[in-house]
Amino acid sequence: MRPTLVLLLLTLLHCTGDGALPEQASNGTPQGAADQAPAGNPSADAGAQARPAADSGPSRPDASPAAPVAVTARGLRSEAFEAGALPQAGFVLDPVPDDGSFADGGEYFTQRGIGPPAAYRASTPIGEGGWLTVESYTRRPDAQLSDFVDLVPDPANPSNQVLRLRSQEHTDATVIRPTSPLPERYRISLRVGFPHFGDGVAPNGYQGGETTEPWIPGNATAQNGFYWLAILDALPRPHNNVWIHHHRKVVVDSDNHFPPWMEIWNGSSFVRSGVHPVMMFALDGHSGGDLRSGNPFYSYSAGQWQPSGLIRAVDAYLPGRWYSVSVERDGPRYTLTVSGDFQFGGQGTYTATIDAAASCVWHYPVNAVEAAGARGCENAGSFPGLEDEPFWPPDASWPDWFMFGDPHNNFYEGEVLYDDVTLEVP
Repeated sequence: MRPTLVLLLLTLLHCTGDGALPEQASNGTPQGAADQAPAGNPSADAGAQARPAADSGPSRPDASPAAPVAVTARGLRSEAFEAGALPQAGFVLDPVPDDGSFADGGEYFTQRGIGPPAAYRASTPIGEGGWLTVESYTRRPDAQLSDFVDLVPDPANPSNQVLRLRSQEHTDATVIRPTSPLPERYRISLRVGFPHFGDGVAPNGYQGGETTEPWIPGNATAQNGFYWLAILDALPRPHNNVWIHHHRKVVVDSDNHFPPWMEIWNGSSFVRSGVHPVMMFALDGHSGGDLRSGNPFYSYSAGQWQPSGLIRAVDAYLPGRWYSVSVERDGPRYTLTVSGDFQFGGQGTYTATIDAAASCVWHYPVNAVEAAGARGCENAGSFPGLEDEPFWPPDASWPDWFMFGDPHNNFYEGEVLYDDVTLEVP
């Protein structure tokens, strides 16, 4: 997108935040619903997890009203990827970052006799002033960073240049993140489109035979996808999917899968499907969650937040389209927005606001004031044998980090385009 258009859009940018359970901004009228495959066994090994409804805590996020808010772009960072080329960085032997018990060489795995494979990492700042960082992981010793991220013409407008992110093998992984943690209030937005990460039908974008080892046993091809935009409680970088699941706060992502274990709202009913789902969800922090899959979550669908543990997509994306996605944080409230042309809802916008304090969104406090207001969410317990990985210590806080791309180094194979990354600070 050209700078003049970026400035025009920034003038028009605003966010909804009515505090109540947000309504679907599009009319939700389906364009048509295909016959759905029969139910399969749930899986908890990629962008989503299948769990029964929680036994305790509120069944839905709090719906108490609050005053509307609007972001004014006092501070602004943006990246339109119009430079001639991205900076390059060489791959080095993976130092196996010590990012806690669920990291690639973490205690959760070493206790089970599992060690990380030989691998390589590359990382470099990009954008004006290096405000963004790209980090890639691979097990191929001859890889170049341009194999994973490069600049290409926009398929919808060849005069525009966009970022292409690729995972040529399921053991490749790349994330884009801010170089520094996010401020306490912000709005991060970008465009995402033209994804090729499977379609929920075998071979689902894979060559066949890919596994999720060494961290977990199983077949990787059952799930394939990418992250549109997510907020984490720790520095985002490529890791096994178990680590990613334990560090998410709010997420917009897609996980193409078979047999289907997710439900998608088609405008009149929920249909079981794993084809191009768009998930909008917040992690339920009432417990430490499952060892492998992390916390259950509240998913937004059918115009409201669904009970904790239900896996329901807001709609399905269409190939060969651009979509806009954003996450805004106004104190302990998150607003997730996705706009574009959807399979069931047609052209429209889905907007979901959640009161993170009232709903105990996982690790939502970013400062001492919010930590003090988290009474009732705290749980100082830890997983058996992982005393250094407490669930939610009293008075603890975790700065927000955004992330997009393919963070899983044991899942996902394909490519997707991104453009017009903008961070606004009120």
